[in-house]
Amino acid sequence: MKSTIALCSLAASIAALFPFHHAGACSRATWLGKDGTAITGRSMDWPYDFNTHFYVIPRGELNTGLPGGHTWTSKFGTVVLAGAMNPGGPINGAFDGMNEKGLGANMLYLAETNFGNNPPADKSKVSWAAWLQYILSNHGTVAEAVAAMKEEPVYFVPCNFGPGGAAHPSVHLSLTDPTGDSAILEYLEGKVVIHHGKQYQVMTNSPTYERQLTLNDYWSRMDNTRVLPGSHQSEDRFVRASYYLKFMGNEVTDARRQVAGVFSIMRNVSVPWGAADPDHPNIAPTYWRSVLDHTRRNYYFESALSPYVVMVDLNKIDFAQGSGVRSLALEGEEGFKLQGEINAAFKPAQPISYLAP
Repeated sequence: MKSTIALCSLAASIAALFPFHHAGACSRATWLGKDGTAITGRSMDWPYDFNTHFYVIPRGELNTGLPGGHTWTSKFGTVVLAGAMNPGGPINGAFDGMNEKGLGANMLYLAETNFGNNPPADKSKVSWAAWLQYILSNHGTVAEAVAAMKEEPVYFVPCNFGPGGAAHPSVHLSLTDPTGDSAILEYLEGKVVIHHGKQYQVMTNSPTYERQLTLNDYWSRMDNTRVLPGSHQSEDRFVRASYYLKFMGNEVTDARRQVAGVFSIMRNVSVPWGAADPDHPNIAPTYWRSVLDHTRRNYYFESALSPYVVMVDLNKIDFAQGSGVRSLALEGEEGFKLQGEINAAFKPAQPISYLAP
């Protein structure tokens, strides 16, 4: 009886602190090893297939952030996971990626996002769907990216997407580099809000990051071996990922076990295939998971519809100017057959044409 009363009191306290409860999508967690290793895992939860591809974009490549908008030349070669923002449409958005320096980025859902509606007329414009590539192709470390973003050098155009163009661009971005440095970037009320430091290892969705940290601090004072939130809700996934990162510890030095350990945490916070709830339409199944080994520059991908994990070794990629954009389909019958290192499977491709209004 006492346990029941305590749990009810706990639930009431949380509800009072966090009245906005949103079943968003995706989780991200960065593991830091005592040997200096930094590895980030993420899950991608989504309500429809988006034809995910790996893209290799070399140094010197001209990027067009928006038709008639800002263009820039890649300083660093990148590998990104990109897909179709509209069902059955062209590939026009990058959700996840790592550059040749080991800087990684993960784009996740955030309902409270507001890029602002009235940018200065002279500010360069980039599609929000190119935000991740803009960061990775221009910066070698988290600190460099944070310093640049504080100046708000471009305006990220909040163009809608999805069936009927009904979905709003509600996203935030996490960054991690081989030193273990991290940053969380959110646009709230038209201004960028940045949390920068190695301590920011976990990110999920709503509420805003500041409130997520407060909630996680609340749970960290509990005995999580007995009381650990287990739902698909964003707040619960944040708490579980934080707990299991500590549970995994930082003593492991074997690369295989490190990567497998991060994958195990991401599976724990994933939504199983077929678990979508019609009464809660914002809960979507996990389509895929990725793990970025920033230290070794290895990029892993696991589809929820395939029994295999594939890996791109960035150390073996030719990122030289003029080497051309290359891509590889990761879904569909041929994509689901891929296994192990897949560097040799990339084929020449056209540059990504990012989502536009």
